[in-house]
Amino acid sequence: MSGALVEYKSAAPPDYIANSRRVIELDGIRGCACLLVVVGHYFGEVEHGLRFLCLEWIGVDLFFCLSGFLIGGILLDNRDTPAYFATFYARRAFRIVPIYYLAITLVLLALPWFPRFTGAVYPPGFFFAYLQNFVMSFTGVQISKWLMPTWTLCVEEQFYLLLPVILYLTPPRMLARVLLGLILSASLFRLVLVAVSANNLALHMLLPAEWDLLFLGVLGAYAQRHRPALKRFKRGNRFLLKIATIGGCIVLLVLAIDDNLLGWRLVDVFGSLALGIGLTGYLLLVASGSPEGMRLRSPTLRFFGRISYSLYLIHQPVAGLMHALILGDRPDIAGFADAGVTIASLALAIAIAHLSWVYLESPMIRIGHQWRYSEAA
Repeated sequence: MSGALVEYKSAAPPDYIANSRRVIELDGIRGCACLLVVVGHYFGEVEHGLRFLCLEWIGVDLFFCLSGFLIGGILLDNRDTPAYFATFYARRAFRIVPIYYLAITLVLLALPWFPRFTGAVYPPGFFFAYLQNFVMSFTGVQISKWLMPTWTLCVEEQFYLLLPVILYLTPPRMLARVLLGLILSASLFRLVLVAVSANNLALHMLLPAEWDLLFLGVLGAYAQRHRPALKRFKRGNRFLLKIATIGGCIVLLVLAIDDNLLGWRLVDVFGSLALGIGLTGYLLLVASGSPEGMRLRSPTLRFFGRISYSLYLIHQPVAGLMHALILGDRPDIAGFADAGVTIASLALAIAIAHLSWVYLESPMIRIGHQWRYSEAA
């Protein structure tokens, strides 16, 4: 194993820094993203919710950037190892598929018993093949809220299938340019969708419409491993990274103001790019050891980061089921009873997600890590 690793490192470009160090602050960022989604769904987007809490879209975009950053970094560090493809796909499969298939199966079995509280449901094959985002994009019809969050998992799975091939086939000297081209192509794709009056679901659920966020994360991982770029980013107390973080958010705000005043759709076309630049700048800021990331070491945030995948999967079905069984209605916080059931749903979802992590996800991850990049497939 050590021989293969030495051979790989010696074959890397001289300005490349392999970086396998675990940054625990990123677990805290994942926890923040999860909380933004869950709180937004439970207390913001319901009928009588608090609209200022509807920030789940930021949580989803943060998940995408973080996925690109982490997965891209793993693949960049192991691109020339003997078991590159086999190890990556095996580890991803054991990490993602068991809990996803279990949750999807249980929800699909439960939905027919509560027809009053659920929306459209596609045949199970679409869910097991991670294709519901395509179906929603082409039909313009949303699925049941119990399953609605799974469209983002479809985007990530499709990205995981594509990214290893792109990184493997792209020569290192061209990688930054290829990533930049893919990032910009997402805005062009969204512009075409706006021009042909495509439905809003297609604008946000198709992989090419979202991959600027994912590839920005990959570009951030590449920059973290590129000596000249890393040195430049660390100058002046990481001034460039702070400008990217704040600047991306300011540009998004300006785009939103223009849309409101002029009726344009600049946020639909360029919003993800602007926010993605800000989020990627923040990820690099934290990963480079900036003091701004110290709060992300919080044990609470890291706990939510660990259970984020299963909590993301089950929080809507748990709330829907609890409200249907106890109050005979959809989730809401209109009164004390509604709010009480919502809070109980949150506690139950967290408990289930924790048990899932301990008894299902962690063992599956350990099995997946029996595949090693530096060993032959």
